Amino acid sequence: MAGLLYKDFIGIKGKRIVGILAGCTVLFLMLRFVFPGNVDTVLAGGMKESETRELTELTVGELRDYFLVTLPMLLVVCGVMLPSTWTAAICRNDEKNKTRQFTGALPLDKNAYIASKYIFIGIAVYVLFSLETTWIIIFNSVAGDNFSRELLAYISSLLTAFSGISLLLAAIELPFFLTLGVKKGYMLKTAILEGIALLVTAYLLFGNLRIFDNFNIYVFVNWCEEHLVIVMLISIVSPVADILIFWLSYRLTCRINQNREVEIDG
Repeated sequence: MAGLLYKDFIGIKGKRIVGILAGCTVLFLMLRFVFPGNVDTVLAGGMKESETRELTELTVGELRDYFLVTLPMLLVVCGVMLPSTWTAAICRNDEKNKTRQFTGALPLDKNAYIASKYIFIGIAVYVLFSLETTWIIIFNSVAGDNFSRELLAYISSLLTAFSGISLLLAAIELPFFLTLGVKKGYMLKTAILEGIALLVTAYLLFGNLRIFDNFNIYVFVNWCEEHLVIVMLISIVSPVADILIFWLSYRLTCRINQNREVEIDG
């Protein structure tokens, strides 16, 4: 099993990815302490719009936090999308190198190959979750008491839910990639995405867009403040449900491939 996991790590160029993420973390750490947000000096001529749409004075620390808070938020977005690209990459590499046929001849459990894919993606999601938490801690270490810190606090509360999305995507993609192959799996994935894009386009053309007129980042923060119980439930229930779906996906993939093997043998 360890060999299969290491093979997938090499397959996605894991050493390069680890180096890039480590370098970005060090760079973010340096930027955070070079430009701290706990500075109350008023920025000359600087103004900001408050939640009540009133203009107030902008401090140097707030301006720094406004810019730097985008980096942890960007990492959270990447943390949701990256595992999906790795899922396709590890399956594509195995098809190219005929790894699955080779492992089938080894004295391994017949589900070991499938399990290695699910375990690898699970480890990758956990590592990204830990890195995102580290970046949030770095940001908050010298952040000012302002809107940026409040926004990131609520994003941090939902971090497990965001990581759960990665598991959910993998739970949907892996059965198709491992059963149908990456090419056919991508065709099906593209068809699904095109269907979703068509529905979104139809809503943008014919739906009621007035509900978005007053939507901004303040609306999100205010909603979180007013629904703390819901935010807490999402952060707890969502990852549990995603892990359960991830496990059921694994069992389903094993079952489907087992049936296929029986048909081939028969």
